[in-house]
Amino acid sequence: MSALGQIFNPIFEVVAGLLAFYYGLIHNYAVAIALLTITVMIVLAPLTIKSTRSMLEMQRIQPEMKKIQAKYKNDKVAQQEALSQLFKENKVSPAGGCLPMLAQFPLLYVMYQVIRGLTNTVGVNHTVAPKYISHSTLLYQNLITSHGQMQSLGINLTETATKVHGFTNALPYYLVIVVAVVLQYLQMAQITNKNPQAAAANPQAQMLQKYTPIIFAVIYISIPAGVNLYFIVSSLFRIGQQELMYRHDPVLKKHAQANAEARAAGTESIEHVKPKKGAFKSLLASIKDAGAKGGANPKGNFGITGRGSSNNGNSRPSSNGQKRPGQSRPKGQGKNNKRNR
Repeated sequence: MSALGQIFNPIFEVVAGLLAFYYGLIHNYAVAIALLTITVMIVLAPLTIKSTRSMLEMQRIQPEMKKIQAKYKNDKVAQQEALSQLFKENKVSPAGGCLPMLAQFPLLYVMYQVIRGLTNTVGVNHTVAPKYISHSTLLYQNLITSHGQMQSLGINLTETATKVHGFTNALPYYLVIVVAVVLQYLQMAQITNKNPQAAAANPQAQMLQKYTPIIFAVIYISIPAGVNLYFIVSSLFRIGQQELMYRHDPVLKKHAQANAEARAAGTESIEHVKPKKGAFKSLLASIKDAGAKGGANPKGNFGITGRGSSNNGNSRPSSNGQKRPGQSRPKGQGKNNKRNR
């Protein structure tokens, strides 16, 4: 056994023991793996809650981080000191939000080694000799009887997609991989969608969300279907956990409320500057009114003449002797009319 295996061996035994316990209750490999996954997720729940809070805090202070980076772009030492002070004031850790993703790699290793150990074979005849569990458990006895196979959901959970012969036979295994990748993407997008403005200001988070499922898709192809089932259940658990956190956790509720108010304010500002219907007609009416009051068209002649315009103050009678609209009355005409009356 390798040095790494010796370090993790007690963990292998605990995880395999839990799997054997649940299988003894349910007698179904897939359900036993699902119950084991839920148990692990419950144990990791405090870490997940803390890291989710840290991730949201990091997203919230992204604009301030951008300002510091721009201000001290030529002085890396001052930039690092200012960022450290910002993290200290807001009580956040830059690596805190990455803990759930980083924790998946040792869990992946543990689950892979447990299933591999349970289907261990020895000798020239490849006799099945499950490791990490007691010989008296039902899981051990059934693995011996089934020659190391874990048949559930119509597939062998100890088999990988690349080792199954025939497209039809391999299709269920690839469907499991697709479901695992999609659920992982949805789980990561759930946090981003709760705080889109901060996520947009964090290109690292966008890159992480975009490429992590692709990286894991490559890994899922080369590991047993039982391990993929573990990640399917863990993603479903985290999606439900995060939704409950956003509804009931006071810190996350504060973030959600602030983000909702920011989005509402942004929508109102957009509506404020959006042109109203008929704005061009209103503009033309304003130009006409300005021409009527000011006696001249603003910024040159638009060919629009308002009532009462005076053409530079000089009224010209029409050629047919009729008074044009807005033409001034001849001097003394009003007095003569009064005398004639």
